Amino acid sequence: MSLTDKEIMDGVLAEFSNLAAIPRKSNHEEAVSNFLKERALSFGCKVVQDEKFNLIIDKDAAKGCETWPRVIIQGHMDMVCVAAKGVQYDPLTSPIKIINDGEFLRADGTSLGADDGIGVAVAMYLLQQDFNHGPIRAIFTVDEEQGMTGAKALDEKYLLDAKYLINCDSEAFDVLTLSSAGSVNVDAERRITWHKPEHRSAYKFVVKDLHGGHSGEAINCGYANAVKIIAQAINSIMKKTEIELASISSLKARNVIPSEAEFVFTSPLSNVKVFDVVVAKITDYLKAAYGNVEKNFTVTCVPCELPERVMSEEDASSIVDFINLSMTGVLKMSQVEEGLVELSANIGPVVTKENAVEISVFPRSAVDALTREIANIYIQLGKRCGIRVVSGEPAPGWPANSDSQLKHVVLETFKEQNGFDMKAKSIHAGLECSYFYAKNPNLDIISIGPNNIDIHSPNERLELKTLVPHVKLIKGVIEKLDK
Repeated sequence: MSLTDKEIMDGVLAEFSNLAAIPRKSNHEEAVSNFLKERALSFGCKVVQDEKFNLIIDKDAAKGCETWPRVIIQGHMDMVCVAAKGVQYDPLTSPIKIINDGEFLRADGTSLGADDGIGVAVAMYLLQQDFNHGPIRAIFTVDEEQGMTGAKALDEKYLLDAKYLINCDSEAFDVLTLSSAGSVNVDAERRITWHKPEHRSAYKFVVKDLHGGHSGEAINCGYANAVKIIAQAINSIMKKTEIELASISSLKARNVIPSEAEFVFTSPLSNVKVFDVVVAKITDYLKAAYGNVEKNFTVTCVPCELPERVMSEEDASSIVDFINLSMTGVLKMSQVEEGLVELSANIGPVVTKENAVEISVFPRSAVDALTREIANIYIQLGKRCGIRVVSGEPAPGWPANSDSQLKHVVLETFKEQNGFDMKAKSIHAGLECSYFYAKNPNLDIISIGPNNIDIHSPNERLELKTLVPHVKLIKGVIEKLDK
């Protein structure tokens, strides 16, 4: 007997409610993993929990479907934990308080965790349903949001015996994701020689309220990078007067385009109005170069307390040269998919520490060779500028599969069920799919999900009208994977 839409909705939301009651910040997933393990065992599945607390849950094929290929449904257990200003919330102990207004599911003052709790809930719901399917495996990973360490550590044997993988970590119901970008952490460091300031006037120069945004998904929107802007400002001031740089900072995460940055310097000039010319120059530059997308920024230079120490002229020049010469933003567009960024880089954060200034750079590409190339260019640039640059282990890209059978089945099923076409596209951001592809390049992979809006924020909300169709889409696709 087929279930009603209400029964499907209630069933999935009940699973999600179970997850919302368990705090599951990245790298703190043991409790939720243990809960899901016991729950899956309770309805007859076989479960493996690895040392990272990843879960591999197997459901046998339905009767008569034993020869069908194995399909994996995959999501991650952790969530980004943020709260609105003034909301009391401890991500290690506080449950998520769900609000269902009939149109959206949201949380009371915090992030909802539908990224990717709803993917996990849908998989748990489907594992309990009776329909025609081959062997189903649900894989739930840890730490997707911070380091993808769960996907990295997953034993490849859980991927090699499957033919299809449906990742449930996308946020647009009518979009099928075909590929995603890899990335690499590039870290630059200049060891600092400090001395007491010779000049007695100090100033803080600040650029803030730029748009910012995700350094993958928003990299082609033309937003200004605050770190690049303040490096220009330092150069402009150096042309007017001798200065001593005390600090330079921009503290957003490396996968966020910096929306604000600042530096503190000393000068022999005691009148701040002298620097108003530079403020005006940077303001005019931002209006001319970014005025169509940057509407609310501010640039200021104000007196501040005299710093106890400043860096040498050589240190300051080395740091500013490296930032100014660094390639950032969109570096290459795809030759295969129109409008897709193929290679980009983001610079920031920048942190002045006790003995060094540290600068983070984050290149992305679905083509691993390009990621390695840009990382090597930064290393060479560092040598020229007197900056030590090291490249981390690259996260692999997930390239589009032009022969994907799963893509065609999903697009066909979506049109049959919803009466309009689903869009298929690649994204310039990272998904765990890249690690699964690296472990088994023969795995046919796609990523889908219901509409989830403003993820990673207290405004996160799940559009409920897309949830049941999303469940039906996965079920309908699995029922067709018999050949």
